[in-house]
Amino acid sequence: MKPIRNILLSACIAIVALSAVVYTACNKNKCDKVACLNLGSCDGGTCYCLTGFEGPRCETLSRTKFIYTYSGGDTCGTTGYNQYQIFLLANLYDSTEMTMHNLLNNMDDSAVCTIQSTDSFTFIGANNSTTFTGWAKLSNDSLWMHYHVVHDTTSYDCSYFGQSLRH
Repeated sequence: MKPIRNILLSACIAIVALSAVVYTACNKNKCDKVACLNLGSCDGGTCYCLTGFEGPRCETLSRTKFIYTYSGGDTCGTTGYNQYQIFLLANLYDSTEMTMHNLLNNMDDSAVCTIQSTDSFTFIGANNSTTFTGWAKLSNDSLWMHYHVVHDTTSYDCSYFGQSLRH
């Protein structure tokens, strides 16, 4: 009876050892070989990026796709459609910021834009007695913006739509 007991005990120990090896082999840390860039963090093998970065490894600046000239126009308050171009330029010192020029078809009007997600940003700007705040969304090559303008004692809302002039 002792040899059968020893054989069964050895078989049980072998099964437990084999199960432990298989379990640990199947449950490896999926982030061991994943290198997330730009302070991104890995969870379950997927990189989660800080605002301003995107891509499988957080390797791409989100603002890169915004940095173009857009040709379009706006409607503000009760005024008709005004056609003009808007220019978005990168801020060299902050990866989540850009500068917008020619808002309201005035080259003196500029705004600081802050990336909110991979396809949107908010902006705020002022020129003399005019201030403006708003948000924008990029869809393919189209820029959609909505903003509020205060000029002296009057205020109004505007919507702008433009297409990028990619070369």
